[in-house]
Amino acid sequence: MPLRRSFLLSCAAAALLGCASEPPQPDPEPALGQASLPVQLLMTEGFVPVHRALAGQLMIPTQIRAEPGYGASPAVAQALAQYLQQAGCVDLVLAPRAVLQLLQAQGLVRPGRLYDVVRSPLMAIVQAGRPVPVLQDTEDAKKMLEATRSIAYPSADGSDFIEQKLFRELDLTAQALPKSIKVFGPQVAQLVARGDAELGLLLRSELPRSAEVQVVGKMPPPLAYEAVYSAGIVRQACSTAGAQLLARFYQREAAMHDWNGSGWEPVAGVSRPPPPPAEHLDPAEYQP
Repeated sequence: MPLRRSFLLSCAAAALLGCASEPPQPDPEPALGQASLPVQLLMTEGFVPVHRALAGQLMIPTQIRAEPGYGASPAVAQALAQYLQQAGCVDLVLAPRAVLQLLQAQGLVRPGRLYDVVRSPLMAIVQAGRPVPVLQDTEDAKKMLEATRSIAYPSADGSDFIEQKLFRELDLTAQALPKSIKVFGPQVAQLVARGDAELGLLLRSELPRSAEVQVVGKMPPPLAYEAVYSAGIVRQACSTAGAQLLARFYQREAAMHDWNGSGWEPVAGVSRPPPPPAEHLDPAEYQP
């Protein structure tokens, strides 16, 4: 009897060990029938190009509100928070990850998982025809910023990093800020192309294809920065199932989309659950 009991206990322990070693299973994909339609989306203007690129595959009815989203992360989060507090119903917010984390801290977006969709690196540009600085390491970055007479950078995503990390890490805050100008992201390239700024720092996704500028390169580690746009489910969502479906839709389609030349790329490691059955889908409604 003792031998049999020991054997059974060993089997139970092995079973428990096997369960503990298994990776956690992803949340089940909600059915479209569980969602209240249309699903209400709130997005910053920076995410709108991503939505437009993927909208051809969007088969879930939506109503979309786009907010400007200009300025540093706290200012953008405050503007979105005011809308969330006043709006009757919002299910999903699509914005820079840092903004969503601030909304989570305020209890407006559900804690825990954020659905990362796309990313875009911070890079340096100069006017076409000008000498291109070397940008391979931290020392190159410091020399480039010291030598330039004027710097333009975006007032939205990336400005926090430039001011609080890049300039500070290189001990250039006192020198760089007085010769810098913050403008709406795509205007950085315009200023550099006209010669109104010698150097531009901007997200690759904000670089117009027709801009007469030359790309110096991405900021080198540990000064590298990527803007990540994510989706977060609103705490008081009217349709949690719809929000989950939309968040996973953006992840799945971003991972399969050809972003060549757009400045965007999918965030690595996203899951690709199967789409809902086609027979249950309705045409999408885009309301910018």
